[in-house]
Amino acid sequence: MADPSPRSFVPSPSVTSALSAASALAGFARLRASFQRLSPAALGDRQDVSRSWTHLLHPARWPLLLVLLALLGTWAVGLMRGAESGAAAVLQIDRAMAVRVVGGGTQFPPGTLAQPVALPDVWERLPREGVSTWYRLSFDAPHSLLTRPLLAAHLTQVCSAYLLQLNGQLLALRGEPAQPRPTHCHEPALVTLPPGLLRERGNQLDIQVFGAPLRKVAALDRAGTLGVVRIGPQGLLQAEVEHSRMLRLGLPLALAAVCAMVGVAALVSALQSKLPYLGYFGVASLGWSVLCALLLGVDLPLPPLAVEMLIGALAPPVAVAAVLFLMRYCGLRVDWLESSLALQCFFVLVGLALAAPERVYTVTQPWALILLIELGVALVAFLRRAWQMSRPDFRIGAWATGLAAGVLLLEFLLPAGPALQPGKMAVSAAAIAMFFGMSWRLHTLQQVALEEVQQKVAAAERRTHEVTVEAEQNFDRMAELRIEQVTAKERKRIAADLHDDLGAKLLTIVHTSDNDRISTLAREALEEMRLSVRGLTGRAVQVGDAIGDWRSEVMMRLSQGGVELTWDAPDALLMSERAMSARAYVQTTRILREAVSNVLKHSGATHCEISIRQENNDFELVIADNGKGIPMELDGMLDRGHGMSTMKGRAKQLQGQCLVESGPGYGTTIRLTLPL
Repeated sequence: MADPSPRSFVPSPSVTSALSAASALAGFARLRASFQRLSPAALGDRQDVSRSWTHLLHPARWPLLLVLLALLGTWAVGLMRGAESGAAAVLQIDRAMAVRVVGGGTQFPPGTLAQPVALPDVWERLPREGVSTWYRLSFDAPHSLLTRPLLAAHLTQVCSAYLLQLNGQLLALRGEPAQPRPTHCHEPALVTLPPGLLRERGNQLDIQVFGAPLRKVAALDRAGTLGVVRIGPQGLLQAEVEHSRMLRLGLPLALAAVCAMVGVAALVSALQSKLPYLGYFGVASLGWSVLCALLLGVDLPLPPLAVEMLIGALAPPVAVAAVLFLMRYCGLRVDWLESSLALQCFFVLVGLALAAPERVYTVTQPWALILLIELGVALVAFLRRAWQMSRPDFRIGAWATGLAAGVLLLEFLLPAGPALQPGKMAVSAAAIAMFFGMSWRLHTLQQVALEEVQQKVAAAERRTHEVTVEAEQNFDRMAELRIEQVTAKERKRIAADLHDDLGAKLLTIVHTSDNDRISTLAREALEEMRLSVRGLTGRAVQVGDAIGDWRSEVMMRLSQGGVELTWDAPDALLMSERAMSARAYVQTTRILREAVSNVLKHSGATHCEISIRQENNDFELVIADNGKGIPMELDGMLDRGHGMSTMKGRAKQLQGQCLVESGPGYGTTIRLTLPL
C-alpha cells in the first residue's frame, strides 16, 4: 500500500459539517463492529478467529482510518468557517479583572484590588491552598444582540469547578467548590443568559473558578484555568459547544478506546505467536489508552493528588514499553539500555514521592520531555534500521509516523485553545496505524510461510513417491537377483551332473572303443558337453583368448576338409582386455561350428575367409566362402532347416542378429553381430 499523501489530512471544504460528522460516526461504528467480530463471544472456534482477522486486516480496509481523519479535517474546517461566519454575531471576551480569594463567598469581593488578566488564564502560581479566583467580565449588549431570541455565554475552557453570575444573579454552578476535581477541564460550558437580566450597557459577568495550581497537577491542561468567553445567540453557540465537545472529548476518547482494543489484540497475538515486540506494543497501547483517559478527565474513586501521581507514574512505563517495542521490532537488544529505561520508572516514582504534593508538575514536565526525546531517538533508529534491512517494515513505520504528524498538525489547527495540550489523538492514531500495518505484515509473512510449507510438503510428497518407486524397483531387482541366483545354482547342479555322469561315460567310450568312428563321435560329444558346461558355469572369456580358440579349431577342421582359410583379426583386438560372457562365447562358438560345417558339407568351396571386427560395443564375425552358393529353388526356405534357423535363434538370444547372403555360383556369406 502506498504511503498516504499529506493532502488527505486536509479535505475539501465543500463537504458540509453535518454530513462529515455522520460519516465519521458511521465509520467508527463500522470499525467498532469489525473489532467486535474478534471478541471470544462472537467467535466459535479458532478457524473463525483466523477468518475474522483475515477479513479485518485486509489491506482494502486500511484507508478507513485515513477516511475518518479526512472527514474529521473536513468537520474541523467547517467548524472554523462556521465560526468565522458567525463572528459578527458573537461577542468574544479575552480580557477580565481577576481577584484571588481565600475560602468561599458567593459574590465578587467588593473593595478589592483586581488585576487585569488575559484569557485564557492558567493558574501557574497560587500562594496557598484553598484559593479560588473571581473573574469579572464587563460587556455591553448591542441592540443587535438584545433583539436575538435567546443569548448564552460559552466558556470555552474552565477548569474545574465554577460559579457564574450575571449582574449579581447566580445562573450556573458546576462541580464541588470545596474539593474541585479536574474531571471537566476538557468540557466546554454553555450558560443561558436570561433576557431580563441583560442591560444594553454595563453588564457584569462574574465567574468564580475553583481548581488546582499548575505545580500540583501532572499536566498543563489539568490546572485551574478560565478560557475565552463568547457571548452570542444560544443556537449558534450550542452548535459550537457540540463541535468543541466532540473534538476535545469524543474523538480522543474514541481513539483511546480503539487503541485499548488494539492493545488487547496485540497481547493476544503475542501469546499466540510468541513475538515479544507485540507484547511490548500491547502494553504500550493499553497504558496509553488508560493514560489518555485519565488526562481527558475520566474520574477515579481516588483523591485528586493520587490521580495526579498515578498519571505521572504511568507515563514512564508506557514510554519505555514503546521504546522497547521499536527496538525489538527492528531486532535491536541492548541490555544496559533496557536496564536504564527500566530504572527511569523507579526514578520518576522516587521524584514524585519527594515532590508531592507541591511540586508534581516540576517532576512530570521534565520527565515528559526526556521520554519524548527517547521515543523520538528510538523511532529514528527503527526507521533507519528498517530502511536498511526491511523496506516493508520501514513503510509501516513511516506511514504511522506520517499519520501521527498529520493528526498532530490537525490538532494544532483546531480551535481548542492554547491551554489544551495536543497530541492525544496523534499518538492513538499512530498506535492504531502501526498495529494494522504490523498485522498486515504478519499476515503477508504467514501467507509466504504457508506457501513455503506447501511447497515443502509437495517436495516431500514427490520425494516420498520417488523413494517408493525406487524401493519397488529395488524389490524387483532383488527378486530378479534371487531368480538369477537360483538359476545359477541350478545350472551349476546340471553342469556338475553332466560332467560327472555323461562326461565320465563319454571319456570311457573314447578310451575303450576300438572303432575310430565311435571314438571320434564320442570325442566330439565330449567337447560339446564341455562347451555346454562352460556356458553354464564358466566365467567371462577375454576376446583375444576366444579368437585364439576359434582360429585353432577352424584351421584344424578346414585343413582336414581341404579348404584354404584366410583369417583376418586385428592385433588390437587380440590384445584387447574386453571380455564376453561365457554364454556369448558358447553360442558364438556353436554358430561358428555350424557355419564351418555348412562350408565343409554343402558349399563345395575351396577357400574360406573369416574376419572379426569390433566397433564400439558391437562384435562382428563374417564367414565367407567361394562355394556354389544356395540354389534358387531353396531361396526362401533357409530358415526351415535346423542349421540356419538354429544360428539365427542363438544370435537372437544374445540380442544380436545373424544375416545370410548367398547366390548361385557366388558363395555364401554369414554375418554375425553381437553386443559385448
